[in-house]
Amino acid sequence: MLFSGAGTGDSICERTYETERNMAYFPFFIELEGKQCLVAGGGDVAFRKIRELIPFGVSIRVVAPEICEAIRELEAEYPKLTIVCRGYEEKDLEGMFFVIAATDDEQCNCRISERCRQRRILVNVVDDKDKCSFYFPSLVKQGDIVAGFSSGGNSPALIKGLRRELQEQIPEYYGQLNAHLGQLRPAVKEHFDTEEQRKQFYRKVIHRSRELSRALSVPEMEEILHKGFTQN
Repeated sequence: MLFSGAGTGDSICERTYETERNMAYFPFFIELEGKQCLVAGGGDVAFRKIRELIPFGVSIRVVAPEICEAIRELEAEYPKLTIVCRGYEEKDLEGMFFVIAATDDEQCNCRISERCRQRRILVNVVDDKDKCSFYFPSLVKQGDIVAGFSSGGNSPALIKGLRRELQEQIPEYYGQLNAHLGQLRPAVKEHFDTEEQRKQFYRKVIHRSRELSRALSVPEMEEILHKGFTQN
């Protein structure tokens, strides 16, 4: 039985769906190391998706009757990438954490989306946002620093421009600086009693790195830790 909204004739289910569908997607950051991904399609679009996934350690299975040379070159370089030269079959979904449908067959992409939703597998269908349960972000990455942008499938070109602008603003040494701060984090926690003291230390290290236009080394950070912030 459907319950109608007051005076609208629309069901609550229909109105709820419309509300949810118009909400922005939340950007979870999750560990992909060891997770299984299926890429259905072997062309340039599939290649770009695969290339962006590789730095995150995901195991990728590519299924397509024809595979472009760029993907074959990636297979030689990345041991977690396997290629199956045939068309997509439903059995390919077994064990997959997420799926990218990038074939040149719209009906095939649609079937993949439907089966993934039935199996509660995350799916991205290229160039068809209504069939996606997640969007593939435009990424900026420096070491463990990762920023992802999405337009909700509305304007990838706009997001690519935003990504380029951000890349130009982030100093090249930030990835290394972040790694060094991570190495020193346990010592900082042990050295300072309060969160405010830790924040002051981090601000000083970051400020000094900006002055030098490079990442401070761990020994340089340790010197600031012990000489510049000695507790009474």
